[in-house]
Amino acid sequence: MKIFVGNVDGADTTPEELAALFAPYGTVMSCAVMKQFAFVHMRENAGAVRAIEALHGHELRPGRALVVEMSRPRPLNTWKIFVGNVSAACTSQELRSLFERRGRVIECDVVKGNWRSG
Repeated sequence: MKIFVGNVDGADTTPEELAALFAPYGTVMSCAVMKQFAFVHMRENAGAVRAIEALHGHELRPGRALVVEMSRPRPLNTWKIFVGNVSAACTSQELRSLFERRGRVIECDVVKGNWRSG
């Protein structure tokens, strides 16, 4: 089950830290931390539900209550595009500007440092 985690400080939160936070509730398959949010994939639905109930509102950093909920699917008629080999200096806004020359961009994130279980 894919879990959305909002209000994350992507500059100060690691995928390993999130995996450790969710691990007591079930098997964490992977974590991806973006700029202000993250996704955690858990193997068991029951564990994911327990994690959502326990961690929604949890302060990972003082004054930053996490928003933890089931991930919702993308809007209809949208496509997710992976762009590899992006410079570490590239920002989400720079990438968004490049793609907006061709059409409307719903969401754009530069992902740095993903974590997957062994």
